[in-house]
This record gives sequence, C-alpha cells and structure tokens, in this order.
Amino acid sequence: DAFQVVTDETIDQTYADGLSITRGSPRQHLWTLAVGWSETFDGEQACPRDQDPFNFDNVPDFVGDHFYCESGFATSEYDKTAWSDPLWDGAGCVTDTAHSCDRYGWFHREIEPTQDDIEVRW
Repeated sequence: DAFQVVTDETIDQTYADGLSITRGSPRQHLWTLAVGWSETFDGEQACPRDQDPFNFDNVPDFVGDHFYCESGFATSEYDKTAWSDPLWDGAGCVTDTAHSCDRYGWFHREIEPTQDDIEVRW
C-alpha cells in the first residue's frame, strides 16, 4: 500500500510503504519515498495518480505534496519480482497516468537552516 489508510494518522505511525525522511524532535516531515502496488491500478495499494483522486485521500496531511511514489510494475502484476524497474529512479514510470512521474527529480525540499538530526525510516 503506497499510503495506508490510518485513522488519526500521525507522523510517528506507519503511514506508507517505503522510506520516510524526517527531522527534529518531535518529527517534522521532509519527504516520503513510497512504493505502490502498481502505477496504473486503481485502489488503496496504488501510487496516487491524477486519474484517481481517491488515492490522494490516503496521503496524510503532514506529507502534502512532499512525496514521490513509484512501483516496479506499470500494471498489476502477480507472482513476479520487479528486477527490471528499480524503484525511485524515474525510469519506466508511466508518465500519462502516475502523478509522481511528473515530479521526477523527487527529493528537493527547502527548509530553514537547522541543527536537527535527519532520520530515515523504512
């Protein structure tokens, strides 16, 4: 599930499949690299895409637009390993359907200068 449906979601809960990049204490969201079931599949397990606004309902408010989601599969695949399409590289992204494809160059976030520690959680 790219972004999981969580009631009363907080940044301290598991809210995405992938990597969460935060800073400080309490945690402040910087970026999320999410993994979806598919780039074109409609449903809760898929990457949010423009053609299915429902999928954006699963993106927590604290994440906003600060995420990149990709799948190893353009369509729904079963019983396969996605060796041919590594995650988060922008290659093989289905540009006409996946919202994140338009945003490749994904990890760019400007923040105020800080001494906060950066945390990456899987």
